[in-house]
Amino acid sequence: MRFAYINNGIVYDSIMVRPESVFNASYASQFVEVPEEVRSGWTFDGTNFAAPPEPTPIVIPTEPTKEELLAQLQVIQAQIQAL
Repeated sequence: MRFAYINNGIVYDSIMVRPESVFNASYASQFVEVPEEVRSGWTFDGTNFAAPPEPTPIVIPTEPTKEELLAQLQVIQAQIQAL
């Protein structure tokens, strides 16, 4: 059994224990039972729960190789000669 505090459509404090065992009574009374898969950060539209989107991976560009730089240089030299 899982419980969560939901505020403005966002799930907070998704826990596997009864809320009154870890929070004060006024806060614990605001918790509702949720499906087992629901975690903090999920959204709730009043009917359905949804997991947050997967984060976009950060792609760190690598330094060009010597061969790549030489190839770029050849293209630039050809462009200069064409002028």
